[in-house]
Amino acid sequence: MSEMSTPNSRAPISPLLKGPKTESERKRKVLSCFNCHRRKLRCGREYPTCSRCQKAGHANTCFYDERLRQPKRMVSSVPQPLRPNSPTKQLAPSNGPFINPAAHLRQSNRIENRLLALEPCQTSSSGIRQVLGEYLSPSRAEKPPAVEVALEPTLSEAITFKGNNFKTQYYGSTSPTSTIAHFPELRVFMKEAISHNTSLPRVQRDLKKLQIRWKDARTNLLPSTDSELVHFLPERETVDDLVRLYFDTFETMYRILHFPSFWKEYQMFWDNPQVANPPIVVLILLVMATVSCLSVKEQPKYIGDSSIARERAVMWIEVSEWWLRRHSQKNLFLATWQVRCLLTLAKQVNLVKKKQAWTAAGTLVREAMSAGFHRDPSILGEKVSLFNQEMRRRLWATMVELELQAAIDRGMPSALVSINFDCATVLNVNDEDLGVECDSLPTSRPLGEYTACSFLCISKLSFSLRVTLSSLLNDLSASLPYNEVWKYEEIIRNELEKISPQAEGAENQGIQGLPPMARILLDIQLRQFFILLHAPFAREAKNNTQFLPSMMVCFNAAASILEQHSQVTSSGNFLLLLLRHDYVRAALVICHNMFISLSIKNNYFNSNSNAFIQYAENTLTLLGNRIARLATGQIQYWYISAACALIRSKMLPQESAAQRQQATDRVTRQYYVVLASQEDCLKAKDLIIPAHLNKTSVVGDQLQIYGNMTTAPRASFPDVTLSQPAVEQDELPLEDFYFNDPAAWTFENFWAIE
Repeated sequence: MSEMSTPNSRAPISPLLKGPKTESERKRKVLSCFNCHRRKLRCGREYPTCSRCQKAGHANTCFYDERLRQPKRMVSSVPQPLRPNSPTKQLAPSNGPFINPAAHLRQSNRIENRLLALEPCQTSSSGIRQVLGEYLSPSRAEKPPAVEVALEPTLSEAITFKGNNFKTQYYGSTSPTSTIAHFPELRVFMKEAISHNTSLPRVQRDLKKLQIRWKDARTNLLPSTDSELVHFLPERETVDDLVRLYFDTFETMYRILHFPSFWKEYQMFWDNPQVANPPIVVLILLVMATVSCLSVKEQPKYIGDSSIARERAVMWIEVSEWWLRRHSQKNLFLATWQVRCLLTLAKQVNLVKKKQAWTAAGTLVREAMSAGFHRDPSILGEKVSLFNQEMRRRLWATMVELELQAAIDRGMPSALVSINFDCATVLNVNDEDLGVECDSLPTSRPLGEYTACSFLCISKLSFSLRVTLSSLLNDLSASLPYNEVWKYEEIIRNELEKISPQAEGAENQGIQGLPPMARILLDIQLRQFFILLHAPFAREAKNNTQFLPSMMVCFNAAASILEQHSQVTSSGNFLLLLLRHDYVRAALVICHNMFISLSIKNNYFNSNSNAFIQYAENTLTLLGNRIARLATGQIQYWYISAACALIRSKMLPQESAAQRQQATDRVTRQYYVVLASQEDCLKAKDLIIPAHLNKTSVVGDQLQIYGNMTTAPRASFPDVTLSQPAVEQDELPLEDFYFNDPAAWTFENFWAIE
């Protein structure tokens, strides 16, 4: 383990604080723009865009390091790595007053004294929000102080490796997993809790046996020809409900399908299913797979370690992948790209191959780039119809949004960091305004008029900012100086004000018609960066109280994210719960910061510890709802449960043993719920596979549902003995406990770079 010591990891220090420079400390100023400096090319140094970038068509990514341009003065806004059409471009650099060390020290003391003097608020969540909001509200006239610190902390790399040799997995700084890696006390607590518990491995072992039996006996249901795709559709009433649910949820945010043209083909399909066009069948399968786990209204049923709804979705995903693999790559059309987008979305929602989410999303973007989706289709002229031009813009906007969030969740660089694209923003129009045979594109409506494309239009306004922040936070060469963290935070707050329903002014009238779910997603995808920016400095608050404001920002942002997730989930909409994982990061950050604050005497946060920890414990309800629909995700539940128990133990040391037991009991109950609701395997077969498919030979000799089970063991379903009591405890070796990954439950083979 070695500390980072890159030259760029420290912020500029005031000349009054620095001693005389030695020759080894002297560093030449970088006067070139970022692009020219990175490529080692001669830069014209014109401002704001150099001539070389202008000629190369990279003007939208040309920016200079403002810290080196003005080293002795405070800058009230961020260096400009943003696109010219970004709304944050209006925040031009401005010079603030020079801050000397004495004044800075007095200001830091005033901040600390103010934190210590704040009266304890109510223990309810609303009370915490009131106190935090008073200090950090965007409407507050006095912005958080963007001061230069006397000495930048030496931050360890917030990255994590899992495994050894060539069996490693990497999680970057923005991944929630890295939070646990930098929380060693939690890892010790988890290991102790596991070692003192016998019920958890026992119930996991029972479920593991069911999983193995189901996987071994599960039929490989793949058609042999395109004409057999139709056999995988359930009855029309079920299909209609799922298609309607998809358009009421996902298509209000991400735009993949054009409703009028899709609905026309959909009706034609039901008129004569036997002569249906295969792409429309695959699209219907993926639409259903995307919302299968959202549509569960009764107590879910399970088969093995998966819910019936998820198993049905997995079957539709596998069939769609089969069709896409055998589809010629030389004959691509609109439905091909729609299938690719829906596949990525359906896998993310159903946690199918979740470790490959980032690579799959990146591959999708690169495939789109190879087809020129990153360039505005208008340059192709008549070679692409106006309708297809707009559909290309919609698909590109959807793909890059999915890829960016997947990169953030894994802590990896986005594929869009070094990519220049000029694909225009989607038109803010309804699908009915865009005809397949239109002679001219409709006029884009103002943002004040809500359409099904409003989410993508508004999200595009902050897209370049989010890509920039994602790149900086996962940059291996340097860490952000503390003063720049506050500058970026101010820009994020400005963007959040624009989507606030309480915003006033003509500029903010554009999004008053947004549905609550779309507005919440717009808020969360920006607010998550408050945590990502400030968490590394909040961890340093135990050593330096000048970083207490960062801890406060983390608490406030995490509480807001959790409140909004609870709000949309309590309304019966579980889309964001299945699609995103930022509530896991928020809960872990609250617990980590609570642990740090409890070690600081006379700290303001200690008086509100019960209210803060309640936020994290409420996350267990969110995760419980997700487990109920998927039957997977218990390991994240375990992380939060253990973190909450650790904080309770820190607050009341005499209850440490009881808290360890409670942490494991909570997650054990989640497994018992799944075990208690196991469906009879024969009935599960009928629920997962349409009845008419059971009577049809779909894959020829490979499938004999009612045939001889001994001659085709992998083509038959398990018998009713699957739900009978599990075999004795010693039938499975120790390494099979915890689903073949015991280290994931104790973080024993996770290691951080420090």
